[in-house]
Amino acid sequence: MNKFMKKYFVLFWVLVCLVSLGFSEPIMTEESKCLTKNNLEVGLGLSYGVDSWEWVGTWTGDNKVSATVVQIPVRYGLSDKLQLNLSIPYRSWASEIEVGSAKSNTNESGLGQISIGGKYGVSENIAVGLDIQTPTADIDKSLGEGTNVGLLLIASTKFKTLNISGNAEYLLKMKYEDDNDTKYDPADLIIVRAAVEYPINALSLIGEVQGQFFGKSKTTLDGGTETDVADSNGSTLDFLVGSQYLKDPLKLKLGVKFAVGDESLRGGVYPFYDSWDWKVILSGSYKIGL
Repeated sequence: MNKFMKKYFVLFWVLVCLVSLGFSEPIMTEESKCLTKNNLEVGLGLSYGVDSWEWVGTWTGDNKVSATVVQIPVRYGLSDKLQLNLSIPYRSWASEIEVGSAKSNTNESGLGQISIGGKYGVSENIAVGLDIQTPTADIDKSLGEGTNVGLLLIASTKFKTLNISGNAEYLLKMKYEDDNDTKYDPADLIIVRAAVEYPINALSLIGEVQGQFFGKSKTTLDGGTETDVADSNGSTLDFLVGSQYLKDPLKLKLGVKFAVGDESLRGGVYPFYDSWDWKVILSGSYKIGL
């Protein structure tokens, strides 16, 4: 366990141990409070992330990859302690790559990985979550992976006027295969998030941090042996600043996320680590009582 990982786990368990009635409404970080019984929340989210870099070594050239994701999240309160989740994403990405004098432009778009899951409130401040990302995306267009299963521990509390949340997630990534019979075994992820919200009437200011930790991914070419993907292990670190407008039943959020971790492990090369040089996130939702 490296020093960054230790710091995040210490921060998370401090959040777990705090006791209060408050809860936060962050952007990346999940809150512990579930949607109450027979309430349906439908949203629309839009994000745009950019990663740019120069090759290290004998190659030269400016490179850029951008990704746009439109997402429709749906949440339903089956009971006051049990919430069901559904998320339908549409992904679009474009790349401008230079290797010496050679240049290439590529873009693809289509359905991403539809996710289903839920959240159960263990207590007023603690919840557990399940997120299953299904293999609905086109792997050959780099729009998604195989089946991924996320197990999430959530804590929320209130410290004076601040709402605080912390998450610890283990994302199990299953093996999958593309149309060229290349087999992929992506590394599992440990994801730690923390968020602080300062409410000002209907508005609030939000600050969040996210750390991701993973081992080596592996690939197997058709008929070959499994090999490690070079330089695919490590960690990412991202910060987000944003704001929220909340006037029940309407909720609007705007955030800007930026990466400060390893530049070689960002979205231009590893789009499903979700770490970009910068990323803008805009979302809104409306709650309906049934």
